[in-house]
Amino acid sequence: MKAIVTIVVLFLFLCSCSDKEALDKYDKYGNLIVYNSQVYSEMWIKDRNLKVTVIDTFCINEKRRAVEDIKRGKLICFDFQPLGHQKFVKLLSKHGIEFEEHLRSCVRLGGFEPYCYQDEMYREINRKFGEGFIDSLSEVAKKEFVLENPEMEYMEDGIDLREKYKVK
Repeated sequence: MKAIVTIVVLFLFLCSCSDKEALDKYDKYGNLIVYNSQVYSEMWIKDRNLKVTVIDTFCINEKRRAVEDIKRGKLICFDFQPLGHQKFVKLLSKHGIEFEEHLRSCVRLGGFEPYCYQDEMYREINRKFGEGFIDSLSEVAKKEFVLENPEMEYMEDGIDLREKYKVK
């Protein structure tokens, strides 16, 4: 009798496992569910007309991590400052904001968002300090750098910033 009960329990356990896997692999329309951009790109190379449902778990986790960091008072500005970097970092630190150098790519695979942590931090900085705050600090840092280094060419958008800031 114990053997029969054990076999029935094992059978039910195995059946429940296989049903769960099917639910995790396909959405209610029969589209394959893809959880990360690497798997998506591998599949897309093989079939560019592939219909999938994207669940971006990386982005979900990165947003959660950013929200937790923000609650603890941590703010990070992600930017690229080739010259005047230290001046920009110093200006940010006066407001309790850390700096991490970051170059963004325009490439985005499917429905995957590659910069969720960075975007969440940027939104919080804008919410707390106002739109354009980072840009204005960046301008101040560039101007200070150019004025302190008048012999050094600083080109931005085809313009030498020494001309913009009237450096003689």
